[in-house]
Amino acid sequence: MFRQRRIPLAWRNLTENKWRLAASTAGAAFAVVLMLLQNGFRNALLDNMSALIAHMDGELFLTNRLRYMVSHPAPFPRRRLDQSRGADGVRAASPLYIDPEQSKWRNSLTGISRGIRVVAFPPRDDVLDLAAVRSQRDDWDRPDVALADDRSKETLYGPLRAGTVSELQGKRLRIAGTFTLGTDFRSNGTLLLSEQNMLAYYPERRGGSWGETAIDVGVLRLRPGADLARVQEDLKARLPADVIVLSKPEFLAKEQQFWENAAPLGAVFNIGVVMGFIVGLAICYQVLFSEISDRLAEFATLKAMGYSNRELLLIVIAESVYLALLGFGAGLAVSVGLFRWLQDLTGLEMSLKPGGLALVLTLTVAMCVLAGSLAARRLLAVDPAELYG
Repeated sequence: MFRQRRIPLAWRNLTENKWRLAASTAGAAFAVVLMLLQNGFRNALLDNMSALIAHMDGELFLTNRLRYMVSHPAPFPRRRLDQSRGADGVRAASPLYIDPEQSKWRNSLTGISRGIRVVAFPPRDDVLDLAAVRSQRDDWDRPDVALADDRSKETLYGPLRAGTVSELQGKRLRIAGTFTLGTDFRSNGTLLLSEQNMLAYYPERRGGSWGETAIDVGVLRLRPGADLARVQEDLKARLPADVIVLSKPEFLAKEQQFWENAAPLGAVFNIGVVMGFIVGLAICYQVLFSEISDRLAEFATLKAMGYSNRELLLIVIAESVYLALLGFGAGLAVSVGLFRWLQDLTGLEMSLKPGGLALVLTLTVAMCVLAGSLAARRLLAVDPAELYG
């Protein structure tokens, strides 16, 4: 009988005072927003820092062995790309050039030059799977012309739209159109050049350190039916040790592992989730402690009627779970709006992933249940005889 009424009693305790319910839910929701934001920034870090890799249209990739992240300047000689074409199963091998934030783009409005990321490849090779890039290949496959990422920060670079004319590396450049890639924690904007224009604006690339063209990534496409693992092993045996051969999942994992484990930003966001949990624990403890204190006489009456400490504790835990679910729902609703605003403000792709949502929901329930258990200590210690004596 009691077990059938325990949960309704917990719900009624929580919802009887609407103002207190709103304040309690807001407190739990605040902690949820903190944790979701930190989780969202962590997702943005991993997704945006690896976005360029994610859009590379290939099955295998060549990089310098010393390249620990895609934006680290560590090129390799183009002949490695030529050598890979001879491997059985390789259909095409294309060069990809990346100049991370070292190129200087002149703001056409202010005249100030700022670093911008430059990516380049032969337009006919379709190295990136972006539809806007492929549909405009005739426009940017011309001298002194580029495409611009429409999420580049206009406050830094000025207008980057079709028809804009300014300077890259002190040379005239016209924007022929735009595409969407997104910014990240290192790059505030991106220009896309043809290989011909890349070598014209960066003539030092032609000589490299080896007397030949220096490229950053080799994008390999395999023939239909080719065994990826076998081709990868063949390339590893064929190519010198100065390059490594990665599948796309390996390339993505390497980039994301660097930013999550080696770079301090990943640790900062993980610590932020922990801090959100601690803040929420303190808030929920105060809320539930106040709730129990105000109802101490009612709980003492139940205790005098024969209810055990375990049964009273279960009422508090049920109330804690209800508070967690209400707080999570409210916090999630607020976070969705915040994510959209932050995405528009920063250009970063902010996402709520099922795994992250499940983690924050679990942490929220654990936070509220722990807070309720701590707050219930006073209830468990109360003596009805002393209270009414």
